Amino acid sequence: MIIRAELKCKQAGCEADPCAVDKVIELPSPRFQQFSRALLADYDFIAENKNAIRHDDDSRHCLLILDAEGKDGFLVDPQGYNYARYSAFVPNARSLLTPDMGIDRSYLSPAEPWRDESRDEMLRMTLRVDGKPDYTLVLPANEEYLDAVKTYAAEFADLPMELEDFNTFTKAARDIPRSEVPKLKALLEQFEVQDIETAMLLTEHLADYILTPNLSSPQEAALDQLCFIMNREEAVRLIPYVNLFNYGETVIHADNAALTSYGLLHRADYEPMLSPIQQKQEKEMTMQ
Repeated sequence: MIIRAELKCKQAGCEADPCAVDKVIELPSPRFQQFSRALLADYDFIAENKNAIRHDDDSRHCLLILDAEGKDGFLVDPQGYNYARYSAFVPNARSLLTPDMGIDRSYLSPAEPWRDESRDEMLRMTLRVDGKPDYTLVLPANEEYLDAVKTYAAEFADLPMELEDFNTFTKAARDIPRSEVPKLKALLEQFEVQDIETAMLLTEHLADYILTPNLSSPQEAALDQLCFIMNREEAVRLIPYVNLFNYGETVIHADNAALTSYGLLHRADYEPMLSPIQQKQEKEMTMQ
């Protein structure tokens, strides 16, 4: 008998959370395999269903992602993000379904061109309107793709930028080293960029900023700082006596940094977090 399982070395115990499945999503087997190998990538089936997850104190609510041609699955709690921020592999998950649980099989159809996960991706944009399903765009794209999306999502008339502007930006961003792309995304999020000129300007000033991708909370920022000023063993011994959240907030504030979906972001010179345009405006005011 062969059972797929994720074994952990010298596991001392197991404290499993009670999980409630709010929605079951079935993926084509190739997409499920891709998802299982890259859980931290952004996915449309998470972005478009994360708002279907409820919240209460009795259990952790999740999506259940199934392989259309297999029995296994993943429990996913995205915590409002577009990737599997918390996940658990569930062997033979299909056998756990009850007759009253519906399965969303809309992702089995290749009809929507924006659900082609195999394309080279620089930017993923989710269009959202109250009471309607979310739509996810993967850019850059060719004219056929853009025309199909605009036809399908014609009701989105109040986009901050035209789709062509987004596409122009993502094509330009292709020249950015792949390692710098998360930093660019963090900057776009931090400054809430809504025009192509500012977005293009950020691509020219990436060296002015530093992104630490593995820091996503004040507690993690606090531990990182403690490990910087002392060795990790000493830092771990100190943790029970430190309010990590408050200390992390202090560290972030002192560095003029900001937490984004992609990690901790700050200026390379640790000056206040300003966009290139804001820096230019501040300099002009100082000269006046």
